[in-house]
Amino acid sequence: MRSQPLSKEPMHLGDLERLERSALSLVAQAMRDYWQQAETIFREESDQPQDIAEDITREAIASMGVSGTQDRLYGKVDVKKAIYVFLPDAVPVALMLDAKAEKQNGDTTATIQMSQTSMRVRLTRQGVDLDEPGKLEQTIERNNRRYIVATIIAKFVYDESPDSRALRKIIVCCIPNGMLQERYNPTAADTIWRVGRDAPSLGEDFRVRIKYANLKRKAAWRVQEIVGAEQ
Repeated sequence: MRSQPLSKEPMHLGDLERLERSALSLVAQAMRDYWQQAETIFREESDQPQDIAEDITREAIASMGVSGTQDRLYGKVDVKKAIYVFLPDAVPVALMLDAKAEKQNGDTTATIQMSQTSMRVRLTRQGVDLDEPGKLEQTIERNNRRYIVATIIAKFVYDESPDSRALRKIIVCCIPNGMLQERYNPTAADTIWRVGRDAPSLGEDFRVRIKYANLKRKAAWRVQEIVGAEQ
């Protein structure tokens, strides 16, 4: 299969948006197709919800099957996969897919580490404007291929009682590649982020939360909710 040759030219931002949208659609469809199994696993398994979410995410992507390569990728996410997205030419994409699990009232944001984004995080914290660089590369080179990094978060939202657990929805969102910085987070005042749950006074690593509502205002397609037929 022919892919784009290794080039130093930056990708056109409109093509980059289409690429990320296609990658997100792939993940969202995998979750829809796997919903029934995911619902059963959440109800019947006794493992921690976070562990269950990670397993389901890997299984959903594996069950769908995608065009890709054998190039090995590295990163602090649950699924790292070298795939092709067609625009219509084959574009190498480094799919960085991470799973989260949180109870029902945690469905407005998703917490990420700075190693899971290639964007600079610009926001205001306690009256101070911050500008923290993401630690993920915008592109990754392997075997004469340049992979565009696409970062997607799959958040499993569930209810829990002493004797039961129920999956309510899966929220998938695509965090913009850092090349799209000026479109999505040009300043601390114009941001898609919220302060994370880290404690600077304790020396904890800086974390941040992607705020779904802010991201949807920029591009509604970047946040998709998957629910069962009866909900």
